[in-house]
This record gives sequence, structure tokens and C-alpha cells, in this order.
Amino acid sequence: MVDNEKDADESLQIARRWCESKGEDWSVCSSLGKGGTAPVFEVDSPDGPRALKIYDDRFSSGKRGDVEYKRIEQQLALKGHDCPYLVQIHEGGRTAEGRLFLLMGRAPGKELEKRLRDVPRDKIRQIVDQVARAAIFLRGKDLCHRDIKAANVFISDDFNHCTLLDISVIRNVSDPIGVGTDHEGQLPVVATARYSPPEYLFRLLEPGNDLWHALNVYQLGALLHDLVMREPLFEAEYQKSSENRYRFAWIVATADPVMQAGDVDRDLLLTARRALDKNWKRRSALMLEGFLGDVAIHRNKALQILGVALDRRSIQETDDLTTRLQRVREVADDLQNSFTEHLRKNDVTAVHDDQPGPQDTSRHIVFKWTAPAEASAAPPKIELHIELQLLGLGDVQKFALKVRLEMQQDGAANSVEMALPELADEADVAQRLLGSVMDAFGQLAMDITSGSTRAGKG
Repeated sequence: MVDNEKDADESLQIARRWCESKGEDWSVCSSLGKGGTAPVFEVDSPDGPRALKIYDDRFSSGKRGDVEYKRIEQQLALKGHDCPYLVQIHEGGRTAEGRLFLLMGRAPGKELEKRLRDVPRDKIRQIVDQVARAAIFLRGKDLCHRDIKAANVFISDDFNHCTLLDISVIRNVSDPIGVGTDHEGQLPVVATARYSPPEYLFRLLEPGNDLWHALNVYQLGALLHDLVMREPLFEAEYQKSSENRYRFAWIVATADPVMQAGDVDRDLLLTARRALDKNWKRRSALMLEGFLGDVAIHRNKALQILGVALDRRSIQETDDLTTRLQRVREVADDLQNSFTEHLRKNDVTAVHDDQPGPQDTSRHIVFKWTAPAEASAAPPKIELHIELQLLGLGDVQKFALKVRLEMQQDGAANSVEMALPELADEADVAQRLLGSVMDAFGQLAMDITSGSTRAGKG
């Protein structure tokens, strides 16, 4: 403790001397906290408040110093950027004492992780939208942040503006080596374990576009989780595993986080579940643009084109059944009946059928209807295919779900599909499966009516 206090005081004195060297209009105001490599101080400047990072001595010299200096140079390349949701970089280098420093914009507000319980529910979509825009901006520069989390986001006091911080961990997506991460066989993880998917945490996927996209999606999904659940991802397990980091790493790599909230739009829950899928290939089907706030608007418009609007009132509960075949048949019946009722409420009369699927414990449900025609076009014919399969045995059963939407019009046929994260076979699984189907239907409707490149031509 004494050494830590001495280091903090030394860094403060260096920050004060640095300000004095800049002129009389510069001064240290307060401490903003300490990260893994450096304390950060709020300073006054002629251009307003700034955040000054004074790196610890051990990160300012030797090999660590070389690595951090290269990272500072990488951050300085973003100086003057035009993304309003990414921290601004003003200056960096070495102080007179040889310490590395970085001068950044002072983001308004406080750390989001400390305000999770205060965030209004109607602000969740906006917050995720803004952080996603920062990630999309970095992607446009061929960069990946690698540590997106609530602790690295500042939120304004009115919850209207977010700033993504700590871009010291950015990496060029096409760089096979990285800055201090992939050389000499050490392979450290530059991120936070609880917010890292298994392929990144355990280095199961080679560095490249696939890995960085899958990581971005996962971390945005984790941010959405924290906002919805009002606590950090795997918080209960983290507290239990404080003395055993290997146990916690196993939990992070294998456990599916709980995502339930009755006061949050279901499409946000679907997005979070897809983004936190442990299967990186399935997760990677979700684009960063899927986290933007206007997606919900486009989805509703797309559903209207098909003659359907989302209505989640008719969600049935499932009975406890004794056999796997009975179970999957019952859940399939619930899905078919509830979705049929949903279509009827939207004045859509659909032909529907439920048949055994390709696997013993799977069902294939099909809905067919004709959507309203536009004045200049023939009425589109719509088919919605739902493939439901019960996996596992005993207490570890899960339902796998695939949804495919087809549209035929004027001789052209489009098809889009989505494989959803598996859901544990629990008492409310029928309700959650139906919610997933309805939300997936909205997303697929948007894809197929927008002519997305993801639509396969049939």
C-alpha cells in the first residue's frame, strides 16, 4: 500500500510539473482513477478540461516501455478524428522525467459500469448505438478496440452521450503480429477475461478479420447484457471465483449468461443472445450495424411490407413432459399455434404445417401466405420455415432453432435465414423460443426487403 501511494504521489508531481511546462493556463484538478498501466488526472487547459495519463515507471522503460510507446504512436494517428463517441487524442510522448504520457479529451460524465443501475431503460438502445458507432468508426480505419466494456465507457449525467475510452488496446485488423501481444510466444490477452469469447481468451483462432469481428460482436453483446441486467457479465460467478481464476475462465468459456427482462424490447434481448453465442461462426453472422438504434425502425417497416407487425401478447407457456419426443412436439405445437394467432391478429391467413424434421427430435414448421401487393408489383408470396431440435439428455437439454424466410415476387425468389443460440430446456423455454422466433422474423424481414447482400438468390 505504501509503495502504491508513493507511486501515485510521484505520478501526481510529474503531472503537475508537466502542466507547469505547458504554461500558466494549465493545472491538475483531480484524479480520474488508475488503470493497469497508469493513473489518469483531470487537468485544466486553455481549451477546456483534458485527461492526462502518466504511465507508471515500469511501463515507461525497457521492453514494456517500447511496447507502450508504439501504442501511443498508434493512438496519435487518430488525433483529430471526427467520431463523437470515441475519446479524442491530443498529445503523447515522454515527460522531462522520461515517463510516457498521453493527453486525451475529458469525456463528460462518469464511468458507465458505476451507473448501470441508474440507466433509464429507454436509453439502452441509444447507448449501445453510440458505442457501436465508435467500433464501426475504428473498423473503417482497419482497427479493433479489443476491450469494449462498460468500465471503458463514460456516460454523460443525462445519459445522452457516450464516449468509448482506452484506445491504447486498439490493433490493426490485418496485423498478424500486433504491438506486444503476439511475439516471443507469450500470447497475452489484451482484454478483460469476463468480456472475452473463448476463441480469443484461449487463442483458438488466428489473428485476422474473423477474430476481430467476432470479438467486437461479443463485447458489444456483453455491453448490452450489462445494461439490460444492470450488472457486469458473470458477476455472481466472478464473486464466487475470486480465489480461482481457472474456474472463472471455464465459466466464461462455457456458460450462457442469463438474459431476461420484461421492461426491455425483445429485439435487444435477441441481439444480446446472438452476440454472446459461444459459437464464433454463428455469432459472426451478426453485423456491427445490428447494434445501431435505427435497426428497430427498419425492422418494423420491413414487417409492415410483409403485412405483419410484431405483437408479443400471445406467448404460450409449455407443459412439463416426460419424454424428449413429446417435449419437442409440444413446443413445436406451441410455436405453431401462437404464431398462427399472431398472424391472424394482423389479418394474415396462413397455411401452416408441422412435420418431423431431419433429426429424430426435430420438427419443421412452415407458414405460407400472400402479402399485400404494391400498385406496381405482383403480390409477394411469403414462406416462413422454423426448424426446432431438442439436443442433449436429462438435465442438460437445449433447443436449437433455425428460422428461414422466403419471398417470391415477379419470378424472383429471395431467401434469408438465421441460426439462433441454443436455449436451455427450462420451464419457460416455449415462451423464450417464441420470442426468439418473432424477433428473428423481424430481422429477416428487414434483410429480405432491403435487398441485403446476405440474401441468397434462389
